[in-house]
Amino acid sequence: MVFEITGESLVLKEFFISARAPNCQRISSDHDEKEYKLRTVISSSNMFGETAVRLDGFSKWKKEEKKSIERLLKSIGSSLDVFIDGSIDPGIEKTKVSFELPKPWEEERWIDHGINIASKLQMKATRDSIKRLIEKVGRDELRILSELEKLKAVDRNITAAMIDRYVVKDIEVEIEALVFTFLSCGPEFLSGFDYMRLPFPLFSSVLSKILIETGTVLEHKTAGNSLSWKEVKSLSEATGISTSRISKIVGFNFSGSDRNMDITAMLDRRKIAALLICLQDLDEKFKRGDINQEIAYFALIKSSSQV
Repeated sequence: MVFEITGESLVLKEFFISARAPNCQRISSDHDEKEYKLRTVISSSNMFGETAVRLDGFSKWKKEEKKSIERLLKSIGSSLDVFIDGSIDPGIEKTKVSFELPKPWEEERWIDHGINIASKLQMKATRDSIKRLIEKVGRDELRILSELEKLKAVDRNITAAMIDRYVVKDIEVEIEALVFTFLSCGPEFLSGFDYMRLPFPLFSSVLSKILIETGTVLEHKTAGNSLSWKEVKSLSEATGISTSRISKIVGFNFSGSDRNMDITAMLDRRKIAALLICLQDLDEKFKRGDINQEIAYFALIKSSSQV
């Protein structure tokens, strides 16, 4: 049987395939001789009975590779399960399944998604516990899965108290929020911020990454236009940057969430380059011991106001 699997949820796709075919063979986009590999699996299935294969990232395969595979799919027997990650020729008999991720602004659906992942692990989780988990690790299904797998060793019934006790807040989630506060507010960034707690090199590395990503977005984004969600997704596909990060960079605002500022309206390539040079200089001075943590942050604020 051929399964056409679409949607963005890697976790639910994995659960679906594992439940039906635990020992599934893989053919991915970076493999050579894909048609030969599939023919080998088909021959093995015909000789030895039921088996399964998955074609990972099929939608990104070369056009000629997809066509040769689709010709083979039209002649396979029912004993072989083929799981295809992406859309295939409408003329091929198949079962369609879709596993969508909630949109970034759909808080309740993300909680439902977390509860669903817990159930796949034979666990029970309260809505409050999943909400607390998302607050700590972000709307990242792979991180949610990882933390639930760890908690499973403690108890299969997950509560908010367990999340508070055993799950450490992802430092990258916290730093990212601070970086966007810095880029949006400048000097106000230091208000109420315990700069002695967060190592400057760590903050600097995340800021540098977001500045580089902002430069990449500027290369693809039409100047002056506010973006729709469809355009945010297109930018993500073109740049390889997550939709969540691009939403924050371009100021796409979700209903019911904190308002994002359009960072691309505040920075141009010259300012980005100047900030990156400044960060490199401060990093080197900090590592040599020429400046301490407090001076590094204040020097960054001063330099950013002058670019």
